[in-house]
Amino acid sequence: MRSVDIGRSVRASSVAELFWTDPDGAPDGRGVLALSWHGTPAVAFTYAFEAQARAVAAAPRVALTLSEQRSTSAPFEPLAVTGRPRLVEDLEGSLFTDELLVEELRRYPPARKFADSAMLRREHWWYLPRLIVVIDVQSVQPLPARSTADDHVLVVAHDGVLDVHVVRPRPQQPGRVSPLALTMHDGAVPVTGRAAMVGQDASFPDLEQWASWCFRGTCENGLLSLTQPAPEVGLPGVPSLWQRARHQHAYGRACRAGIKRAERRQ
Repeated sequence: MRSVDIGRSVRASSVAELFWTDPDGAPDGRGVLALSWHGTPAVAFTYAFEAQARAVAAAPRVALTLSEQRSTSAPFEPLAVTGRPRLVEDLEGSLFTDELLVEELRRYPPARKFADSAMLRREHWWYLPRLIVVIDVQSVQPLPARSTADDHVLVVAHDGVLDVHVVRPRPQQPGRVSPLALTMHDGAVPVTGRAAMVGQDASFPDLEQWASWCFRGTCENGLLSLTQPAPEVGLPGVPSLWQRARHQHAYGRACRAGIKRAERRQ
C-alpha cells in the first residue's frame, strides 16, 4: 500500500470500528469515534465506559477500521490499522480539552450539547475527563468501504494476528441466526479462528442516533458460528424528549461514578 497519512485519514473519517482481544484471546468490538492525537489514532472514552477502555488498553493488540464512507471529507480513504494500545488517563480532562475536544466537537455533533462553550463545559464537567487509548500503529492496510448498514467488519484472531475483512452476513438457513454465511467484499477467505463482527448505523450527518452491535463466535470456511446470543441490530426508534433527558441524566451519573472510582484508586 502506498504511504498513508493516518492522522489525516482519521480526521476525515466518520464513525469507526475498534477491535481488541479479551484475556482469553477472543476478539470483541464496538463502534467508536476515532480521533487523531499528534497524527496517531486514538479513542477518548468517557468514564461511563471505564471498564471497556481499560479492557481495550490491556489487550496486546487492537485493530481500528475506517469503513464508513458517509459524512466523510475529501481526504478520507477506508483502511484498517493494527497496533499496540496504550492508556493515557486524563482524570482532570485537561489533555482532552486542550488537544482533542475541538476535533470531537467538529466531527461528533452530539458532543456540542455538553461542551460547546465554557458554560456548558462547567455544567457538564464530567464529560471532559477521559481514558485516552492511543494506538501505536504497527501495520496499515486498505479496506473496502461499507456501502450499507448490512455490511459489517469482521476480525478473526489467529496466532496473535488480527485478520480484518469487510463482509456481508446472511443466515446459512432461513429462520436460523447461526451460522452466518459471509460474503467477502475483498474476495478473500477469512482464516479460521475466534472472531468478532461489528456492524453499525447512524443518522447522518447529525449522529443524534448511533448504534453499533457485535457478533462474537468462531469463523471457519467462510461461516461465522456464534458463541454468544445474536445482538439487536439496526437503529432504534427516534427517542422522545423525555427519553433523551433520561438518557443524558443516566450518562452523566455513569461518568461521575467512573470518575469517583478512578479517584479512589489514586
